[in-house]
Amino acid sequence: MAQTSVIVATLTVLGALGGIAYVHATREEPARVSDPVARSTETAIVAASKPEESPPPPQPASSRHITSDDVTRWIADTQSIDAKTRAAAISALANAPKAQAIPALERVLESGEPQVDRQIALQSLHTLALNEGDDNGRIRDIIRHTMYHSDDEGVTQSAQAFLEDIEAALAERAGSATN
Repeated sequence: MAQTSVIVATLTVLGALGGIAYVHATREEPARVSDPVARSTETAIVAASKPEESPPPPQPASSRHITSDDVTRWIADTQSIDAKTRAAAISALANAPKAQAIPALERVLESGEPQVDRQIALQSLHTLALNEGDDNGRIRDIIRHTMYHSDDEGVTQSAQAFLEDIEAALAERAGSATN
């Protein structure tokens, strides 16, 4: 059981690092990201790659409310031809309302680039499930579908790891709620 947790954690970290490395490697200039969480992540990446420059202070996540226009733009940007724009939008959907984010992330899992877009979409669904719950099981069903029908082994393995992590976290919450 402990070995499964280590595998899940390792796959999660590797998937996230792979996505960040790809975005960083294909970056020509720092992307302008409107999401405060993504902006602070981007600032950390840029600071790590250019230690001689001092990054601007990150804005607190609570200083900016996510609007429906933000979510609409992120959903549209998941279909962008620019990989950086797609990655930022897919990642930002982790902070959007589930009702709007889930259909867009499901589309990315069906047609996105396997090594980056789909991995980030799985991470965003994972974050949504942990932050907002998955009472109706929709997120887990989407991840299961991806796990069984993906044409990429890496996506399949990541989906399995994320599903196991979500189920363990939700079971733990349910167990602590009954106590």
